[in-house]
Amino acid sequence: MTVENRPPCPTCQGKKIIEGVCETSSEWSGSGDGADDMQCTPDQTCPTCNGKGYEE
Repeated sequence: MTVENRPPCPTCQGKKIIEGVCETSSEWSGSGDGADDMQCTPDQTCPTCNGKGYEE
């Protein structure tokens, strides 16, 4: 099967990586300035397709 005919990975929609998610909450720092209130998860290689963007 050629690369063009392979179905995209359902976990990452063919993007090869899962982008990190950032959330903001003033409850986390208590300072209320907003800059330090952001918590982010790192980008990671898709575990389902091992960063290939498609299922084998």
